[in-house]
Amino acid sequence: MLTLTVGGVAEAQSESTGRLIDRGVALHDDLSFEEALQVLSAALVRADNSESDAARVYRYLSYTYLSLGREAEAAGAYRLLLAIQTDEQPDASLSPRFRDFLNSVREAWISDGRPGLPPPTPVSLGHTSPPQSEPGDTIELRAQINQGAGRVARVVLAYRQGSEAVYRRADTRLEGGEYVAEIPSEAVAPPLVEYYFEAVDSSGLPVASRGDVQAPLRVAVPDPDAGGSIFRTWWFWTAVGVVAAGVVVGGVLASQGGDNAPEQSGTLRITVR
Repeated sequence: MLTLTVGGVAEAQSESTGRLIDRGVALHDDLSFEEALQVLSAALVRADNSESDAARVYRYLSYTYLSLGREAEAAGAYRLLLAIQTDEQPDASLSPRFRDFLNSVREAWISDGRPGLPPPTPVSLGHTSPPQSEPGDTIELRAQINQGAGRVARVVLAYRQGSEAVYRRADTRLEGGEYVAEIPSEAVAPPLVEYYFEAVDSSGLPVASRGDVQAPLRVAVPDPDAGGSIFRTWWFWTAVGVVAAGVVVGGVLASQGGDNAPEQSGTLRITVR
């Protein structure tokens, strides 16, 4: 019997919301728009968001979506920013095209009666992560909306091989009340695969996640040429660390729609036979 004591795992596996937003802004400023979108989306569904945090995320999401040519999502993000900061004006450093677009969004928002933020209906995603997969296998993953289904327009799977590559995104399909997607075989290679689910609303904005870009879910992929027990490999224990984090934050993810949990401690027992 091997016993692991898990203390402060949630904190170790994720950044504070403020640092996460700073990272997303830096990626935007470096013109790494896809990466910025992933990080800012993760920050948006964090439980410890303040109103100023949310405003900053919506501002840079609108800029990032515009940079990617996704005007509908940019408009949705900017309208939510205006609901928080009603005197918001496009930054003078933006291009004339961006300023004109955001001013048109503001004019439409005023014409609609300056609507505020929608009621905060919680959304929660349910999912059980497979512990291991063989190299070259296709990994089928399933998620469920346990709460707040009315806010969810679609669910997206983001995945990558290893822990360094940029996440690829794939839409899920609805089968019998579950959102289903596959990680393709070419992405399933040692030592592991990282992924997360993201629920988005009709404006294309994230409303919940299971895992995220900073604290992803992981599937161990053993190297058949390495030999020996998987319990002696570093990637297994990396994956165990994420499982341990799931013990701490899983209940909060289920009840708050992917929000991060506060630091907790507990005991995870793993039996090796």
